[in-house]
Amino acid sequence: MKSFITCTAFLGSALLATVAIADGGYYAGTLGARGSGRGGAFTAKADDVSAISFNPAGLAKIDGSLFQIGNEASYNTYAFTRAPTKDYRLTDPQTGDAPVVVFDKVTNSKPWQALLPMVGATSRLGLENWGFGLAAFAPPGIGKEDFPLGGGQRYMMLSREAIILTYAASAAWKYQDVFGIGATAEWIHVPRLNYSLVVDGTPFAKAANPVSAPLDILATTKGSSAFTFNAILGAWYRPVPELEFGVSGQVVPANIVTKSTLTVTPLGSEVSSVQLTRKNRAANDVSLTLPLPLIFRSGVRYRGLEGAREVFDLEFDVDYTTWSRVKNFTIDTNGLQARISGFDPSDINRIVIDKHWKDTFAFRLGGDYAVLPNLLTLRAGGYLETPVVDPAYANVDFPGGPQMGGALGASLFFQNFEVAFAYQLRVQGTVIGTESNARVYQQAPSSACVAPYTDTDNCNSHFLGQPSPAVNAGTYTASSHFLAINILYRH
Repeated sequence: MKSFITCTAFLGSALLATVAIADGGYYAGTLGARGSGRGGAFTAKADDVSAISFNPAGLAKIDGSLFQIGNEASYNTYAFTRAPTKDYRLTDPQTGDAPVVVFDKVTNSKPWQALLPMVGATSRLGLENWGFGLAAFAPPGIGKEDFPLGGGQRYMMLSREAIILTYAASAAWKYQDVFGIGATAEWIHVPRLNYSLVVDGTPFAKAANPVSAPLDILATTKGSSAFTFNAILGAWYRPVPELEFGVSGQVVPANIVTKSTLTVTPLGSEVSSVQLTRKNRAANDVSLTLPLPLIFRSGVRYRGLEGAREVFDLEFDVDYTTWSRVKNFTIDTNGLQARISGFDPSDINRIVIDKHWKDTFAFRLGGDYAVLPNLLTLRAGGYLETPVVDPAYANVDFPGGPQMGGALGASLFFQNFEVAFAYQLRVQGTVIGTESNARVYQQAPSSACVAPYTDTDNCNSHFLGQPSPAVNAGTYTASSHFLAINILYRH
């Protein structure tokens, strides 16, 4: 009990440092160096603090008390080359021809992510078949991206920054060494969630500005969310000493809803000022809704034993993630209006950034080998994940193509201490979207062309049936390098 109280105090002090510096985004990489070194194949093994997230039932397998602190750094490249497109704004009035615009490749200018910390502890609290845990961590992900203002991606995104922290408490119970069950309650805190892109502010009929517009406006939302609840349930079963099964699931269909502000900066040559109002009073408050997926994990592992000691193991996991919950990112302006360059106020309707993501499967294979018992353990793993998005809805904000990669890791033991290292590579297969199937449209919230977008008096004849020009056709490539280190102390 004393050890757990000490750990709680340590956890609280560490959070003071963590809240201000942690970055996180939609998921990439693996929580914890031991799981990361196995390529994420950790659902059945789950025998350190990261079990709180992987499979809370694993806490019941941990003897004594365990304190764990760590960090993950990453280098994340993301490149996009927009497909050539006709600029109908510059159509020759005599010939009716529109020039074809060719775009340069753009890349994420902030690829380094130095801090993705975790801290936590587990203890039996003197109860033989129980395990309890507390942890705080930034979910593995890419926290920052930044692209050039004049790039071909400007109507999709300019920049994104997400700081997402999870505070978790878990309890687990086991029946001898045969099976165990566990649960985790999570408090998801978002101190910062910022997003910016260029919108076409024109209210005029038949507007068609696929490359740039005289009424272009930089729109930026900055917000936070104090609390979102989530929960994880897990179990493991060991029918014989050499074979173990594990399952877990993130079971709450939660949405992060931020309280945000919207700022608008004129970019176009014909915009001298933009004023935001609601009911004729200055206002800029909006809300951003970010759906979270459900995640279901399953794993089976073989344990190579010498007597009661585990010498090596090999685990195969299948993860299923309901990314289909992410149909769009929605910015609700709650009746805001914009007065552009003294024109009559125009409604800023709800801004919907289409995603249409789909459910994914991830297949992981990894394991540990105790080269020198109680001195050195090596681990490795590999994985393959199905794409989260079709090329028609590809975007620069999150890599959504098929993912594959591998990992290497090691642990060094010094009496009660363990230092775990891991390197993990994540590569997205090249994604190519064409002009004919692109479905991410330029945001034009004050456009006179409204659904079903077939009114020839207000909609441009080149884009009938769609709200505005499609802007996401092109070629996408991405890769990430993750380096994790954890220090574990067992008592």
